[in-house]
Amino acid sequence: MKVNRGKLIGLKRSPYGEEAYDSDLEKYYMVELEGMPGVKKWTKRHNIKIPYQFFFIKRNYIPDFLVEFNDGSKEIHETKGLPFLFLLSTKLKKMSAEEYCKKAGWKYKFITKDKEVFYKNNFLSSVLGSIKDIKG
Repeated sequence: MKVNRGKLIGLKRSPYGEEAYDSDLEKYYMVELEGMPGVKKWTKRHNIKIPYQFFFIKRNYIPDFLVEFNDGSKEIHETKGLPFLFLLSTKLKKMSAEEYCKKAGWKYKFITKDKEVFYKNNFLSSVLGSIKDIKG
């Protein structure tokens, strides 16, 4: 399976102005975050590591996005494509992230949309003009 990696530059709501993506789903969701009402800032560079256990092995899960809203609330957002939705490791990471967010007073959101939904919501067309995509 080919992984589509790259970087978006010219982002207004990322504190860094640019962010790397590891999949098309991440890329399209980054653009959606740029146009999403109520989002103050978001990033993939958050240094959050959530411990979980997979077959008696302790591991760390690094979520895709930390999102902060205008009201000061925070959420962790994770994007997952269809092939990964049913893996045991995905379920364990999700459970650990939900517990982590509960303790922090945050919310956890699991994003499974595809690019057609993003285009239909018109987020992409409304913010793509100022964003540049650099393939990795």
